[in-house]
Amino acid sequence: MIKAFLEGADAVLVSGCHPGDCHYINGNYKARRRIKLLKEILPQFGFGDERLRLTWIGASDGIQFAKTISEMVTQIKSLGPNEAKGKMVI
Repeated sequence: MIKAFLEGADAVLVSGCHPGDCHYINGNYKARRRIKLLKEILPQFGFGDERLRLTWIGASDGIQFAKTISEMVTQIKSLGPNEAKGKMVI
């Protein structure tokens, strides 16, 4: 995800099944922990944690998914473009 930001992504959305309701058993629990840690280190790379979002949306929740995307686009437009693009090299 850091690479996506460094290459110019204005935001990253990670979405999966609701915890406890996924055939991947515990992948969403791991994702939740990893996103929490990533949000803590994003400022070190020049990004605000508001550019990264984790959502739980089931496969049958198409309306909720569309609403989430619309809300995120509005939020990111208000933040403006990714200003850290090209400033750091890993």
